Amino acid sequence: MKKLALHHKFFIWLGVSLLSGCLAAWAAYQHLEQQRELIAHQTKLPMVARVVAAYGLGAGTVLTESHLAVREFPAQSVPADSLEPSQYAALIGAILRSNVLAGDLVLGVHTERQREDTFSARLASGRRAVTMPVDQINSLAGLLRVGDLVDLYVSFDHQRRQITAPLLQGVLVIATDEQTGLQAESSGYFATVTFDLSPEEGAKLVAARQAGMITAMLRNPHDAQVSNKGIRGDLASLLGLNSTPTEYKSVPVIYGNKTHRQVRGAEAVPKALKSALLEVETPQQLSFIQENHDVVEN
Repeated sequence: MKKLALHHKFFIWLGVSLLSGCLAAWAAYQHLEQQRELIAHQTKLPMVARVVAAYGLGAGTVLTESHLAVREFPAQSVPADSLEPSQYAALIGAILRSNVLAGDLVLGVHTERQREDTFSARLASGRRAVTMPVDQINSLAGLLRVGDLVDLYVSFDHQRRQITAPLLQGVLVIATDEQTGLQAESSGYFATVTFDLSPEEGAKLVAARQAGMITAMLRNPHDAQVSNKGIRGDLASLLGLNSTPTEYKSVPVIYGNKTHRQVRGAEAVPKALKSALLEVETPQQLSFIQENHDVVEN
């Protein structure tokens, strides 16, 4: 009986010891976890979300939403010009100045805004813009708009006759004063008109301004016909109101030693009156068609 009692006491002591050891180990583990969490909390840095490159981007890339992503960084390590996710719109449309790796911050120093094109950049290669004041050209009572096509005629004196002939045809209007857009509103009153011309056409227009009077005729945009007809003579001859007598072919007659004089022959017929219409050499294509042809070739 005594041996049995001692045996039971041993197992009871052993169980109590094991239980005490387990409780001590659990208590030590809980203490260590609490200390670890306390230390982690004390050393944890606040994090902030910032806009980054979604993938590697090369210099010259025009940024869109698909190029951007969001990543968290320690608050103390982000630059002052970094952008929050709510500010990503400030980068849309900007151009990268340098390469940016995937996940890197996209900063203001990395980008630049696309520069607005200058007016000269709108001209095709080989074209020129020529501006004329409206006091030297018929402005069609203010009806001209950007995008219109006009024919330019020049009037001048030649061999004691007034000549009016086509100078340039199908010329594109690209500006009236400072209005350069097709949808720009206009009051109908402007001081200058700007045309899109080739260098040769520009030289012809400049020369014609100095020697004659320029008149603009509005052209239908779907009309591609070229006219080589001009007008010569005064208004009376143009209207057929000739004040001079009819001219006849004549023969010379000599009287003695006197100076001979012209006498109408027996079979003389009236001379044919010169037509007021004349033909001038003109390009085979309109000015704006030549412009489009140049763009295709380039």
